[in-house]
Amino acid sequence: MNRTPQQQHAGCPPACILQYNTGKSHTAFQVMQAAIPDTDANILLVQEPPLLDGTPPNLDDFHCFPSHKQACWTVTYVRKKGFKSTSVISDPHADFRVVSLTLHNKDRKPATINIANCYNRLQNRNWRTQDQPTHSLDPLFHEIFALADLGAGDMNKHHSKWESGRQPSQWAPNLVDICNAANFRLANTPNTPTSYTINNNRAAMLDLTFFNQDHVTVRNWHTHLEHKALDHTPISYQAWPKTDTYQEYKGYNWKNTNWA
Repeated sequence: MNRTPQQQHAGCPPACILQYNTGKSHTAFQVMQAAIPDTDANILLVQEPPLLDGTPPNLDDFHCFPSHKQACWTVTYVRKKGFKSTSVISDPHADFRVVSLTLHNKDRKPATINIANCYNRLQNRNWRTQDQPTHSLDPLFHEIFALADLGAGDMNKHHSKWESGRQPSQWAPNLVDICNAANFRLANTPNTPTSYTINNNRAAMLDLTFFNQDHVTVRNWHTHLEHKALDHTPISYQAWPKTDTYQEYKGYNWKNTNWA
């Protein structure tokens, strides 16, 4: 009997991720909710969530993990009963949170995947300033990628690695160097815009998805223009932790070529 890709992954269902910068907009957040059934999402990585009295919205079917109780620029939602266990493994920080998920697995000890939800917030819009980072997370990317198997969010970076012919923005080469040193690859389809100006005349790739190719496989990364509410587009993909059983499955090419 032919098995589905989900069954072929050692009985381990995927982490189905929906990644979206909602721009603090309740309307965009509602649009994201409408995209959940279309993507079968069991994890939501939201940057710039809408807040009420400093608190992001609750979703009935999801556990809510804000990045910080007082200052929250990211919030991670994990579907209830979708995972064997969930825990936060990073210290509170306004702009990122790393959540560790244990996936259900019928064949062996359940595998875990650590997911960092990041908003690399602009602190200084003077791009020519050389004596300080222009983004909030630049000094912390080493720490974040050391904790995570997958790091995703609005990175606010331009680089020719994902946008052909684009001049790197400040500190973007630093992010590339950190990812290369940590053996992270880019899941994005190169030159596929993830954000647009309000008048749609300037497309860019600001929302990025990185993964440790030794620990995780990511597939089916794509944007959803049909669910774009403001300037960013929702992004969906599936992620599996790698195990020996996964490596035994020869029908899938684990080598991602997007980062070549």
